[in-house]
Amino acid sequence: NGYKAAVSLTFDDGDPIHLDIAVTEMQKRKIRGTFFLMAGTFTRPNEWKKAAKSGMEIGNHSMTHKHAYELNADNIKDEVDKAGEILRELSGQSVLTFAYPFIEITDELRKQVEKNCFIARGGGSGELYYTPDMEPDWYDIHSQMTKTQTGLETYQWWVDTAISLGAWTIFMIHAIEGSNWYEPMPKKVFTEFLDYIEKNKEKIWIAPFGEIGAYWKAQKVLEAAKPVKREGAYVLKWKKPGSFPAGIILKIKVNGEVNKITQAGVKIEPVAPGIYPVSFDAG
Repeated sequence: NGYKAAVSLTFDDGDPIHLDIAVTEMQKRKIRGTFFLMAGTFTRPNEWKKAAKSGMEIGNHSMTHKHAYELNADNIKDEVDKAGEILRELSGQSVLTFAYPFIEITDELRKQVEKNCFIARGGGSGELYYTPDMEPDWYDIHSQMTKTQTGLETYQWWVDTAISLGAWTIFMIHAIEGSNWYEPMPKKVFTEFLDYIEKNKEKIWIAPFGEIGAYWKAQKVLEAAKPVKREGAYVLKWKKPGSFPAGIILKIKVNGEVNKITQAGVKIEPVAPGIYPVSFDAG
């Protein structure tokens, strides 16, 4: 999307400290992230609504954060489907992203997630830096977890590595200092890290997990489309997947001289030399 690299900050569990510190500090710097809420246990709903309206993404982290082995045919739909419905009502967003509780994935849970979402965040084993040429498992996108004892330099290195590789990396953040929830990140480390990525905003696309994931998945679909020559022009057609966000605008690069590019009969003007904005929804 015109950047050297991409970073997504994701927060798990709906810890109230996310509202007190994370959302507030991110809003100061105009940084947006993803908050995966447990639909059956979150508190302070009006504040989460405000966070969603400000541009934060609300993602599905199940109803009650059960272990995957505890799920069966009777409760798996509630843990995924019902949770998504509650969070859609709360946020006013299409809740199409999921984070697996305890980073546990079974075939049954994954199938249920696939019915409702277009992408899901997994854990920290395997690929941690996704480059545009990769073919990812969209239902197990790996992430890097922050911990209480990890220093600022490590997180800066994660970002620097993404920039050097031209890659997307995802942070999994739980608690922040002042909370007794899992692995609280020191507040000073958190705010200084936000300052660091803010200073690199010209290089890094800092956006919610679902926003970057949707752009990349749409890019993959468009790249797979085969051009067909018709009446002196080349035509590209593609189909938008189901359970997919609306409004994705891709930036495509066209090499060589171009007479005219149109979509739905309307001429597309370049946003930079050789770069054209294309509506993914329009096919």
